[in-house]
Amino acid sequence: MSESFIPRDARGVIDTRTERLWLHPDGYVIAEVKPGLVADLDDAIVNVEAVATLAAGKPRPLLLDMRAHASSATRECREYYAGSEAQRVNLAAAMLVRSNVSRVIGNFFLGLNKTRFPFRLFADVDEAIAWLRSFITKDPSAPSDQT
Repeated sequence: MSESFIPRDARGVIDTRTERLWLHPDGYVIAEVKPGLVADLDDAIVNVEAVATLAAGKPRPLLLDMRAHASSATRECREYYAGSEAQRVNLAAAMLVRSNVSRVIGNFFLGLNKTRFPFRLFADVDEAIAWLRSFITKDPSAPSDQT
């Protein structure tokens, strides 16, 4: 079982039937998939809305942690996650899997459900987070760091 990214005392955590979601201070949403469940279309709709709520109207990168267990989803659920509603809230998505073998298998299935936003599978947490952070742009209205 993986260690949770979401601190026990975190505020603003949203628990759905299939995921636990939280906005990281660095600006990306973390979704930890709950074990032993098959996600359906209704779950996908609720989870995308949870991301939208956490993102407060601004598309953000998503870190989807599936390392703790094998999980599955219906075809309709996968299609919804790959479609325009998910694109509305996700700048990019990184899925964490247990191993490089899981990553290869995941990439095969990902080919069947092309997303409308960048999506990659990772076995390494640091690589996934670095990739997601590359999608977070600095607010142009914020003060410049240059002097």
